[in-house]
Amino acid sequence: MTQIEHLREQAERAERLARNVLDAVTVAQLLEASEDYRSQADRLEQRSRCGTMTQGPMQRLPWAD
Repeated sequence: MTQIEHLREQAERAERLARNVLDAVTVAQLLEASEDYRSQADRLEQRSRCGTMTQGPMQRLPWAD
C-alpha cells in the first residue's frame, strides 16, 4: 500500500467513525482528521506527478489510529 493510499484509507476510516459517533465534538474532530488526511494525500499525489516526491517517513497525525 502506498502512502497516498494509506492516507486516503485513514480519511475514509475517520468518516465512517464520524457517522457512528453521537458526540458533536468528536464528530467534528474526526471530520477534521479526514480532511487533513485527504489534504496530505492530495499534496503527495501532486508532488509525485511533478516528480518531486521524496522518500521519507510518513507524517502521523496526533489522533491517528
